Amino acid sequence: MTKGQRLDSGFEIIDVVDLEELQAAGIWARHKSGAQVFHVLNDDNENLFAFAFATAMGNSTGVAHILEHSVLCGSSRYPCKDAFPLLEQGSLQTYLNAWTFSDKTVYPSSSVNRQDYFNLMSVYGDAVFHPLLSEFTFMQEGHRLSLSGKGKDEKLSITGVVYNEMKGAYSSLDNYAALWSVKSLFPGTIYAWDSGGDPEHIPDLSWEELRQFHARRYSPANCRIFLAGNIPTEEQLDFINRRFLAGLEPGQAAPPIGPAERWDKSRSIRVPCPMGGNGKATVFVSWLWEDVKQHDKTIALAALTEALLGHDGSPLMRALVESGLGEDICPLSGMDDELRESIFAAGLRGVVPEDAPKVEALILEELGRIAKEGFPPEELEAALLSMEFSQLEIRRGGGPFSLVWLRRSLRGWLHGAKPWDTLLFVPGFKALKEKLAANPRYLESLIEEYLLNNPHRILISVEPQAGFREQQEQRLEEELSRKKAALSPEAGTALREKEAALEAHQNREEDPAVLASLPHLSRKDLSLELDSAPHSLHDAAGVPLLTHELFTNGISYASLAIPVDLLDSEDYPWLPFFTGVVSSVGLPGMNYAEVSSLLARTVGGFYGSLKTGSLSPGAGSSIALPSGIFGLAGRDWLIFYLKCLDDKFAQGLELALRLIREADFSDSRRIRDLALEQKNEVESSLAPGGHHYASSRSASSSSRASAVGEVWNGLGQINFARYLAELDTAGISARLTRIRDTLIEKAGLIASFTGSPQALSAARRAADLSFRPFSPPAPGNPRCADAAPFRALAKNLNAGPEKEAESAGETEGAPEVFASPSLQIGFAALSLEAAPINSRRHGAELALAHQLSTGPLWEEIRMKGGAYGAFAHINGTERIFGMSTFRDPEPLRSINSFGAILKNTLTQLNRQDDEALEKTIVGAYSRETRPRTPAERALADFNRFLYGFPEDLRQRRIKWLIELRHEELRAALEHLAGQRGKNPVIIAGPAAAEKAAKELGVEVRALPV
Repeated sequence: MTKGQRLDSGFEIIDVVDLEELQAAGIWARHKSGAQVFHVLNDDNENLFAFAFATAMGNSTGVAHILEHSVLCGSSRYPCKDAFPLLEQGSLQTYLNAWTFSDKTVYPSSSVNRQDYFNLMSVYGDAVFHPLLSEFTFMQEGHRLSLSGKGKDEKLSITGVVYNEMKGAYSSLDNYAALWSVKSLFPGTIYAWDSGGDPEHIPDLSWEELRQFHARRYSPANCRIFLAGNIPTEEQLDFINRRFLAGLEPGQAAPPIGPAERWDKSRSIRVPCPMGGNGKATVFVSWLWEDVKQHDKTIALAALTEALLGHDGSPLMRALVESGLGEDICPLSGMDDELRESIFAAGLRGVVPEDAPKVEALILEELGRIAKEGFPPEELEAALLSMEFSQLEIRRGGGPFSLVWLRRSLRGWLHGAKPWDTLLFVPGFKALKEKLAANPRYLESLIEEYLLNNPHRILISVEPQAGFREQQEQRLEEELSRKKAALSPEAGTALREKEAALEAHQNREEDPAVLASLPHLSRKDLSLELDSAPHSLHDAAGVPLLTHELFTNGISYASLAIPVDLLDSEDYPWLPFFTGVVSSVGLPGMNYAEVSSLLARTVGGFYGSLKTGSLSPGAGSSIALPSGIFGLAGRDWLIFYLKCLDDKFAQGLELALRLIREADFSDSRRIRDLALEQKNEVESSLAPGGHHYASSRSASSSSRASAVGEVWNGLGQINFARYLAELDTAGISARLTRIRDTLIEKAGLIASFTGSPQALSAARRAADLSFRPFSPPAPGNPRCADAAPFRALAKNLNAGPEKEAESAGETEGAPEVFASPSLQIGFAALSLEAAPINSRRHGAELALAHQLSTGPLWEEIRMKGGAYGAFAHINGTERIFGMSTFRDPEPLRSINSFGAILKNTLTQLNRQDDEALEKTIVGAYSRETRPRTPAERALADFNRFLYGFPEDLRQRRIKWLIELRHEELRAALEHLAGQRGKNPVIIAGPAAAEKAAKELGVEVRALPV
């Protein structure tokens, strides 16, 4: 294709460019309707498309967000109730989602199957251009009023999927801070509003306003279509024209978003928020920076951000953490370039509100010092290495790497730049290096220009306020009471009739003709071939070593696994903290800042993670290796992950191993800072991750490994992190040192390396030297093999060993209800006993988990109940089949619904035809066989090795799934539906928790956040 070429499909090729750094060509086209397309044409068979629209708003009703949900609830060609779960059922999609940003809405999807790709595009394109947008959809996805009860007990309430989603978002202090970081810098602009929707303003949106917004914004002239992959451009343009654009009126492009009016002096603001963080504030300073279309300057400012905040020893990061003004760094510290103009923020959380001005003064003072004295050369080296490494690494992040290209491209393209202007990295990075060569103080000059001499900055103090949540709820109750009192009997009847009509609509079975019209794949499109990463076994100075020869684009990866089951069970609650601090403290003769800087200049990443699991059925625990025969399989591990540029691997490995052996825990100030950081991180994870906590808690009695997982990652870590933050640092340091010494002296090591053949050859030579102080993995502690002590630790919420353990109070498997004062919304989970992973019934349960998630759970709990998410998930090794909900307004209703959902699904299975079964199989297959990066494939192979999971079992699982028969699916569901379920768990706000606990006959257990 050539620049200026006109195609029969109505497109003109605006330009064709060489995207050398992406190993691709960039083809930019414009349709006669005004729609623009940009295709990153490369040899990747995982093709991606995305429809993007400029959707800036002028209020906080969440209209763009609600529309994002609503367009997929039926369209002209596909008039179904909700296309999203139906696409998940019969597609090999590798990514399927929709995003609402402050100024745009994006609908991306990808697949490795050509026909599937066009199937997905067909449904998505019709959804965005021709949605039904029925009033039922608005009531379900946006908001609606409901009447319940009779007589004096009759109450008016409000619900809706987006409404409940945003109530969950507004339960987080960190979310409040992120919202105000943006809106306070852009008063009077579209960025001053919450695009997701403020729960207090979402009810102000009407159905007609939603439809009008779609008519204005979802037009061809306002559409950008991003493509990536190897399907020919002309073929795609022809499809887009025929299926979507031909015959559409062009409409109008959204008006451009202009730059914000610049301030002549700085400002400050205090923002009340829900209680949390011990009543302490999150305090930060935000600056307005630069037009994102100035991409060279954006890259330079990204380098400045890295130099200031890129690692623990970076100068501004260190000054903030060591100031004593707060407990740890504010999570939103850094640069945000997703807006029309980039912004920068830096600050602390856990600050006494009265100290907010001191935080601003500290930041400005440190910036002034750096501007005057200059960055140390090693900090510039670390910043540039970090940026370069991120460009080389092959990453997925939940979907294809082309999602990163999509977001980069839209940053400038949406605002009038060429699609590749903000996509490419190399030209801007080259320009940055040239500027630094010509002026070694270039970054210091940016501090002067964009920070010290930039009056467009604001000091923001987000302050928890006692009674904030209660006052919100009271205002809502008063408003609903006023509306209830104003309802005439006729209006009340009409409201009940409309609610009943919505329920009838939700209960309506999909028209078979509509289901048949939705394109899908079949069993014959599924392959038994799985991505694998075969390993070779070696001896490295006595340490067992696995190697994986794979293309990794010049990066070497290492996994260094240390068995921790030779410790005492009382040490296990300490291990998450220990794992995190090893890479964040100093070494003998080097403080933590010096070590952090050295790491930043040497490695692309170094961190630890804990892993537990049960031995694969039929596998033996002993494995014969070149280094000897060792009992490795099915144990608890602390695994350190290292990634480096190939030429830095030997240096990085030596540094990582030295930290593992010699991490210095004697710096009491650093240990205190890290303990407070751990506390804040764990506490802030409840609102966004409550479904994970509920699921882990519910499953904790299923096996020893599930109990260990709950000790490490469950609700008990919230209490333990608080306990840790209150301990004397000398006691913490002594415990960490004892754990480290025990592991180094007794535990031993097994490792896995991944890279090119040349890199692995060099890595093995490095290991022969670096592994000499280590031995192979030692046997575990017999006392740790028992599940009982871990179940006790989990049940007692991991109260610190120096504290009296809390009495569990409930029998095994009884319901548990937890209350958090910060939550406006809840979470629920229930566990059932699953089939062994080496049985055919496991294949049926894989299909059932997918079918329930995309069908009955979605319809009953999300569509009808208003929860943002409802899932079924399976862990075959631990024999757990779980169901959970996310941002759920009625978690008690969900708990009570799980059993009925299984029984109703069993009834429906009797009417399921072959096509429906095939869709279930295809969707479950897609979930199990998603593409992975080379590094991910190697890591998965190492994990399977550690738990005795044979390659042939992987193949059999997929074979069982592909061959699944109706009677097998029915038998598996009968087994699940016949169970009562283990340990139902609810996590909610105080009022909802009290209600649930009363009905379930248990006591509420209070969470300290």
